[in-house]
This record gives sequence, structure tokens and C-alpha cells, in this order.
Amino acid sequence: MVSRADAMTGNPTMSQDARNLTLRTLDVLEALCGFAATGATNGELAAAARTSAPNITRAMAQLVAKGWATKDAYSGRFYPSPNFTRLTYRINEDFRRAQTRLDDRRLNVTGGVRRTFS
Repeated sequence: MVSRADAMTGNPTMSQDARNLTLRTLDVLEALCGFAATGATNGELAAAARTSAPNITRAMAQLVAKGWATKDAYSGRFYPSPNFTRLTYRINEDFRRAQTRLDDRRLNVTGGVRRTFS
């Protein structure tokens, strides 16, 4: 819900309910990552995230819709999806690019002399 002041200034804010749902969904995603190899049921996720089964159902619906979780049709267990796990590779790739830029800058500043670190 947007407050009147925010509506007048054009600054949309998230309602407390939406904020709670977002944080709860992120808690569920964090719990799901602990079940990457075995998958998790609603009950296991509810216990791990310390929330109710209906909250897990809502959170998992959002994560599945986003493509960050999948549900095995046979077992009914939830797993982190490849789309979600690719995020870690994106982070590592960004750090690799940053390191390459720093290495190139160092070579430019030192006149092409490579430093070795022990």
C-alpha cells in the first residue's frame, strides 16, 4: 500500500505485508539451498525457515514463478533451479572481470612488469 505522501511525491513504497512476504520468501530460498541435493518438502522447508506450511506454499509459488525453484512432479520435493544456481556463476564472473581490469591497470602503471605474490 502506498501512503498518501508517497503517492503525492511519486515515491512508491512497499506495504508491510509485501515486505514481510518478500523477506519470508528469501528466508525460504535460503532454507531451500540447504536441500539442494535431496530436495525438500513443504514441511521440511517450514521447519527450516521457521514458518508455516501455507507460508511455504506462497513463497514456493513465487520462487517457481521466478524460475529460481522447481518442484519434482514425481516426489513433490522442491529444488533450487539451474536459473538460481547460475547466479553464483554470474557473481564469480563479475569478480573475474574486475580482477582482470585491476591486473591490466597494474600492468599499465608498472610499465608491464608483472608482480608475483607468494
